[in-house]
Amino acid sequence: MIGLMKKFYDDESGVTSVEYALLAAAAAGAVLAAGETFYAKVSTALQDIDLGTTSSTGGGSSL
Repeated sequence: MIGLMKKFYDDESGVTSVEYALLAAAAAGAVLAAGETFYAKVSTALQDIDLGTTSSTGGGSSL
């Protein structure tokens, strides 16, 4: 019985899939965070176009 428990404890066959799952979750979190920032910037730009205003970060000349 102790030998069986030791064999089960030393078995690492499922560790790789757990590592890949954690890596995929981290990548998905990074994509979601970047997507939210991108969406906020695009939304602000489209609202500025709709309102006929410019954001303060623009550097062009006005005519």
